[in-house]
Amino acid sequence: MRLARAHLDLMNAGPDGTVSEIAAKWGFIHMGRFSHAYAKHFGVLPSETLRRSL
Repeated sequence: MRLARAHLDLMNAGPDGTVSEIAAKWGFIHMGRFSHAYAKHFGVLPSETLRRSL
């Protein structure tokens, strides 16, 4: 559920949004673990999703 919410926020982030900020908002403290879990679930890195949103 938290990954899905972070995914939505990354897709809708503006130019000032950051992966770290969005991950922390959803309770992900360890960025490496977040990135790994995100990539495993969505097939892309969170930074790629953020880039595509711009």
